[in-house]
Parts: sequence; structure tokens; C-alpha cells
Amino acid sequence: MSDRPSEWDKYLLGSVLFISLLFGGGTANGLYTDTLIEIAAIVSAAAVFSQTSGQRVPHSVLWLLIFAVALVILQIVPLPAAIFSGLRPELLLADSGLVGETRFRFVSVGVGRTIECLLYLVAAAAFFLSVLRLRVEQVHGLLPFFFMGVICNGLAGAIQYSLSDDIAIEGLLPFTINAGLFANENHFAALLFVSIPFVVYYGLFRGHLLSGSLGLVTLLLLLLAAGSRAGVLIGLAITVLS
Repeated sequence: MSDRPSEWDKYLLGSVLFISLLFGGGTANGLYTDTLIEIAAIVSAAAVFSQTSGQRVPHSVLWLLIFAVALVILQIVPLPAAIFSGLRPELLLADSGLVGETRFRFVSVGVGRTIECLLYLVAAAAFFLSVLRLRVEQVHGLLPFFFMGVICNGLAGAIQYSLSDDIAIEGLLPFTINAGLFANENHFAALLFVSIPFVVYYGLFRGHLLSGSLGLVTLLLLLLAAGSRAGVLIGLAITVLS
């Protein structure tokens, strides 16, 4: 028997990260791809937490996430309508039948949307906490999965921009792809500039200076091609700071 620690949790979480970068670029409500990613994240986190680990989640992080989830849950708890008297204009009520309601109301004016956001938050928090349970070298091992997702998006974006400045792909995913594998070009640009510090780390501190430099130049060129002015400015600022 080998004494080498098991790596299945790293590959499990890395696969969820990769899949989310491939199929999680939609912006519409109720996309089945988002639901599947959320389920995968929660199930993967449960599997990781079912195993003993020498890594402990910092209590400050745990309480912060609990507070965030509780804050969202509070918005869908029926509260006496008198609490909202004079605090919220009636125009903000989605249902005109609630105007003058004297019994109970929700803090949220869109309960369905709030529940959807709660599921997003729970899935993201579960994934984040499960990553904190990994060993340091395993966390570093998630970087290739992230890079694979970025590369796939970058290749898709490069193909799109080489054909036309304004090309939309329909039918491949349950949303229209407008940039990379995203429905919104600003979200695609956000993925690109968020990747810059990781590319710099990979190039300078992991001994891959040439490939890191090529990756950085490619990211900046894709940011320019995406046409997001804010993305370009943020990308340049992150490059300088990195």
C-alpha cells in the first residue's frame, strides 16, 4: 500500500471548477446548467467534508459565511407588515395586491429570485469551504483546472473575434454565447482580468516564465478584443499591481 495521500478530493473540486467555467456563463434565470453546477458543488463539498482532514476552516471565515446566508434567509422570512411601514415605498412592491397589506410581508420584493440567489450563495460557500479543507499543495493543484477553463474560454473568444466583431452562438448552451463561453462580454472580460494574477504567479513563482509571459500577453489581447473598456483598464491595473 502506498503512503501517498489521496488526491480524489482535489480532482473532484477541480472538475467542478472546470465545468463551472465551461457551462456557467449564462445570465438568465432558471438555467438548468446553473442548477447542475450548484448541485455538483454542494455534493462535492459534502463528499470532501465527509472525510477527515488535518486542515481546519478558520472560525472567522465560517461565521462570515453563516452570517451572509442568514442575511439572505431573513429576506424570505414573513415579518409583520408594520415593520415596513414608512420604510419602503409601495412602488417597490412587485404585487399591487400587497399595497396596504397589514399582516405579513417579506423583506424581498422578489422571493423567487432571492431563493435562487440563496442557492448560488450556498453552492459557492460550500465549494469555498471545501477548498479550505484541502492541503496547500492540493489548492495549488486546482490551478491547472482553472487554467483549462480559461483556455477554453479564450479559444472560443479568439475564434469568435477572428470571424466577426459581433457574433452570437445559439443552440450550443441554454443561453446565447456572445463572448468566449459567456452570454455577457463584461463577464468574459472579468474572467480574463481575474486570471492575470494567477498567470503572473504561475510564470514568476512556479518557474514557467516563457509560458506565463505568453499567457499574460494573450489575456491582454483578448481583453482588447472583447471591447470592454472597464475590463481593459482593470486588466492593465491588475497587471501593474501583480
